[in-house]
Amino acid sequence: MGLSMVRLDAGWGILEGENIALLDTPYPSHRELMQAYFDGPSLFATESLQRVTRNSAILQAPVSGDIQVFCQGLNYASHRAEGGSSAKKSAEKGQNLVFSKPSSSICGPNDDIVRPAGCELLDYEIELALVLKKDLPAHTPVTEDNVLEYVGGIAIANDVSARDFMFGAPMMQWFKGKGHRTFCPTGPVLYLIDPDERDLINNLQLTLKLNGEVRQLATTDQLIFKPGETLTEIASFADINQGDMLLTGTPGGVILNATPKVGLAILLNFTNDTRRREKLVKTQKSVRYLQPGDKLELEIQAVDGSLSLGKQLNTVVEATDNLG
Repeated sequence: MGLSMVRLDAGWGILEGENIALLDTPYPSHRELMQAYFDGPSLFATESLQRVTRNSAILQAPVSGDIQVFCQGLNYASHRAEGGSSAKKSAEKGQNLVFSKPSSSICGPNDDIVRPAGCELLDYEIELALVLKKDLPAHTPVTEDNVLEYVGGIAIANDVSARDFMFGAPMMQWFKGKGHRTFCPTGPVLYLIDPDERDLINNLQLTLKLNGEVRQLATTDQLIFKPGETLTEIASFADINQGDMLLTGTPGGVILNATPKVGLAILLNFTNDTRRREKLVKTQKSVRYLQPGDKLELEIQAVDGSLSLGKQLNTVVEATDNLG
């Protein structure tokens, strides 16, 4: 088994059931933490460490705010179907949809999610995040057999999305729609994977609840583009560095109601950004998007129940003059 790490105000700790063993070494970021662990796991023995209760700890995002955040879109067949595509077979999977979020969107696992001023279509997306333990050189082939040579950690992430900002922007760029502060709650656990846990990434269950109701439920064996081929593709055109994070896509169950009417609203107003956004919002009037006061609960655990990456518990709040 690997190690379940959490980050507190005072530093790093090892999650042990309802307790957290506090590390003596003040690792500046998750990069140094991962480097130390994979160089010598025996240094993380917990016998003599001070402990605090899990409930008394305020947990932060277990990744630093100075990394690249790569993302995949439409990487589950159920989500593709929501977007109007029925391609499910490997031969029909088309191109890998890859984009990025700014690292300033990262926030803690229990932080509030701020709905920006003017946003009407705020949506959620539970995703498995992979964290690199070392640099991935340009044009390096990554396979399912050697993926754990580069991926050292996994965590929960929520790719929060302002759909009206995404599709109402010039040329429908997604960066602003997915890049606001608090739009990437991460953690609480950064699970450091042992080399013998190669199959773990493909045997995880994702669950998202909105106000107590299950909205998303899937397993990572349903990923269309697997981590190895996605990392290979990104490395063919961009540098991926130690500590960087890849969000692997969300399953079906998002709020966006992508009907043929939505497609027409976008297509017929492709060159008119303002009108395209207005038409998109109009097609969604019967759908309830995230509102201030809504509660999100996200969890990822092994299919056999042997591992949990903890839970995210977030409340949606309205933007203020200082944040949004």
